[in-house]
Amino acid sequence: MTDDILARIRRLVGTVSREQLRYVECFVGDRVALFIPSVGPCFYAVTPDHAHPGYSFFLTFDDETRIAAEGKIITSKPGLVLAVDPDAVHHELAADEPPRYIGIFIERNFFVRQLFIYPDIPDEPFAFRSFPPGPELISLLKDFMNEAEAGLPGRDTLLEAVGTRIAHSLIRAAFAFPPMSDRLGARLEIHRAVEYLHGHYAEKVTVAVLARIAAMSPSHFSRTFRRETGHPPLDYLIRLRLQKGRLLLRAGDDTITTIALKCGFASPSHFTACHQRHFGISPSEYQKKIG
Repeated sequence: MTDDILARIRRLVGTVSREQLRYVECFVGDRVALFIPSVGPCFYAVTPDHAHPGYSFFLTFDDETRIAAEGKIITSKPGLVLAVDPDAVHHELAADEPPRYIGIFIERNFFVRQLFIYPDIPDEPFAFRSFPPGPELISLLKDFMNEAEAGLPGRDTLLEAVGTRIAHSLIRAAFAFPPMSDRLGARLEIHRAVEYLHGHYAEKVTVAVLARIAAMSPSHFSRTFRRETGHPPLDYLIRLRLQKGRLLLRAGDDTITTIALKCGFASPSHFTACHQRHFGISPSEYQKKIG
């Protein structure tokens, strides 16, 4: 993580350190950033009684996300967005397994400018309440993450554009503005399968299991999954396992054998072969390179 990226994160999140984000995937623009606790907790999130300078929203995927605030415990049901206003004191409660969510952090002044477009919204509009997201939110978050990862020319401009759409999607969903017509179709079912993969990447997963989750036949599911993600289902799973593995390699806490097993590879040699094929470098060489 570069000093510039860390500085951007701190403008949105607060005085977080690199060490506190060691297990967190970060997708960072100038005004919007996304954070996903991936192979471990966010150690900043569990810091008692902290607050964020910007607005924060947590799209939760399980029932493990619990926040202590205002003298009570606040939970958000899976599939809902939990919203936190700037400077609202709170902290995440530690769990046996890290909760699964996407944290969406938006710069205060930028978000307020978007709020001004909508009449009759209160000064503190959220106050730790939860609401269903709009059907387009997951697709927008995916676009933001892909653009942040690609690092192509025009990156910051496009991230701000997608970030603006994310802000409006959250506002419209929070205050029940009439939704746009849902053209996502089978895409939502594919997202359900993708979410299952992110929660079970270390386990044995088959196309048949994923197809049942998406309520499709295996052949139709495979075609639709490839159309929506650009990869066959099991190739996507290997890429996901490699992504988690590289995060653990960067953390430096585990051996390559342990990382391979944690990420669902059948053996260290399988992990090494896949890493070499996808990245042109072995896991041990990658550790030396980043060390």
